[in-house]
Amino acid sequence: MCRRQYTGDVCNRGTAGFAYVGGACVVNKRLEKVNSVAIIEDTGGFSGIIVAAHEVGHLLGAVHDGSPPPSYLGGPGAEKCQWTDGYIMSDLRHTDRGFRWSSCSISSFHHFLNGDTATCLFNAPHEDDGLPRVLPGKLLSLDAQCRRDRGTSACFKDDRVCAQLFCFDSGSGYCVAYRPAAEGSPCGDGQYCLNGRCVVEHENIIPDYSQNTPSYLRRDQIQGRPL
Repeated sequence: MCRRQYTGDVCNRGTAGFAYVGGACVVNKRLEKVNSVAIIEDTGGFSGIIVAAHEVGHLLGAVHDGSPPPSYLGGPGAEKCQWTDGYIMSDLRHTDRGFRWSSCSISSFHHFLNGDTATCLFNAPHEDDGLPRVLPGKLLSLDAQCRRDRGTSACFKDDRVCAQLFCFDSGSGYCVAYRPAAEGSPCGDGQYCLNGRCVVEHENIIPDYSQNTPSYLRRDQIQGRPL
């Protein structure tokens, strides 16, 4: 991912996403600055899904695991959580932990959502059109995911892909992994990936949280009234 002013000299191609920490509701009309956005890179093989979760975590106040809170936002930060533990707010996501939030991220969400800067999130959502509940791995095979990302095929098609999808790298001649296969990808006979694990097909159901209220949301906030 490169900046708009990229001229070919300096570009961090290792950056797959960008978001402002705690920026979910920040719109400064005077400065014509909007922080309530995230940018991710996806080449069409669903490689951007876990990156999107990471960037949304930033928007909702979470910093990288192992980091202090930003001075403008405050909060608990994440110095008590190790970067190497491999949760969503790390880039060392090599196990099913990469599908979960660390305790530090959860504490940061509590802090942000109970603050004044999060009030825009408590308006009534539009419920006219339901989102399709189809796991992306049902739409693209493992080979197709690798072809979209690297132009090659998948090296393995077993339970390893749920935590790390290995694609053949034609340049080095080795298998390279940098993200998990998309949720719903096949990982064995009658088995599919769900939350970083290989499970039997009947367990591979997207939970419906639409009727549940997260415990960390206060009643007045849910109704759209700031405390």
